[in-house]
This record gives sequence, C-alpha cells and structure tokens, in this order.
Amino acid sequence: MTEPAILIAIADDHAVVRDSISNMVSGFGKFRVIIKAGNGKELIEQLKKANPFPEICILDIQMPEMNGYETMEYIRKHWPDLKVLALSMLEDEFAIIRMLKLGASGYLSKASDMEELQKALVYIHEKGYYSSEFIASNYFRSIKNDKQPTINITDRQMEFLKYCCTELSMKEIADKMSISTSTALSYRNALCDKLNLTTRQGLAIYAIKSGIVSFEDL
Repeated sequence: MTEPAILIAIADDHAVVRDSISNMVSGFGKFRVIIKAGNGKELIEQLKKANPFPEICILDIQMPEMNGYETMEYIRKHWPDLKVLALSMLEDEFAIIRMLKLGASGYLSKASDMEELQKALVYIHEKGYYSSEFIASNYFRSIKNDKQPTINITDRQMEFLKYCCTELSMKEIADKMSISTSTALSYRNALCDKLNLTTRQGLAIYAIKSGIVSFEDL
C-alpha cells in the first residue's frame, strides 16, 4: 500500500523562487505541494479553504503585505500543529531566533541546495524540527538513539540558554545577568562545546526542543 504524500504549502513573494522550490519538492517523491502563495496574506486565505490541509509550510521571512513574522504568529495562533520551515536569504541570527521564538520548526537559507531542502523537510516531518548544525549535535544523536542526553549544564549556563531565545544582544544578555560580555561569551562557547553546536541559533533550538524554554515563556 502506497503511503500518503506529505502535503506542503509554500509562501514566497518571488514567483521564480516559489516555482523552483515547488518543482524541487515535487521531485522528492513523498512530498506534494498543494498551496503556493506570494505572501502571508495569500497563504492564510488559502489555508482557511484548504482541504486537505498541509503538514508543513515553507515560509519566506521577507515578504510584502504580510511578512514571515506576522504570518508565523497567525499560524501559531490558528493552526499550531502546522510545522513551518523558515526560508530566507538573511543570515541575521536575530531574524532566525525571532522566527523560532514565534514557533517555526527550523530554518533554511535560500542558498541551500536541493539535498538540504529535502533533508530539512524529512527531519521536520519525522522529528518536528530542523537545523543543519543541530542534527549533528550530542543532543540530537541522543534523541535518535532514544536516550536522554546527560549533559552537565550549570545554573548560570541554563540562565544564559534561556536568554539565547530572546532578541537581546550579547551585551544586553550580559547586563541582564550582571556579568561581563566576555563572561557571557564564555558561557556560549562552553555550551557550544558541550552540545557540539556552533551558533546561538543552535543553542536556541536546543533550549526550546529540550523543554528548557517553553513557548509560553517567550
């Protein structure tokens, strides 16, 4: 018996990019694109009428009329089970953290290749999240092996982790914790070493997906 296709929605204001992504996704076999929208407003209107309803939405951050942030906020409120892969040319860590904070399941650069897009969709469908660096981390490997990770994180590092999920700069986090910026950076480096991560975005995903920070706290 053939497994049902995993249904995908795409929102991107550039028609060429939108169609290119759609063609790639359709070529993956197990995925089928059922919605293509030029901005968040169009996406929401199509989602309201969708039957069947998509399981994953590939959502561009920078769009006219209704951008990715506004759209993500609406999706989280009205369709919390819809998984969202944020897509952007932006490498700004605050843009990515903001999307994660709003409920995105992962992020991908528009510069990524076809294999990376397929991997992201598979991981979001199977695991509920995606980050290229996160899937290589100690935490992810423990989940994959159905074991809880044993990671020694101090109380102050735990506090720092929670701030990683905000849009505060490193200096602002240091001020909140009444420490120097260099000490805050040392917390980041120590946590990255323990978790085999390299960026603040990875730490933010770890904090959210491990339950250290809940969406209600953000």
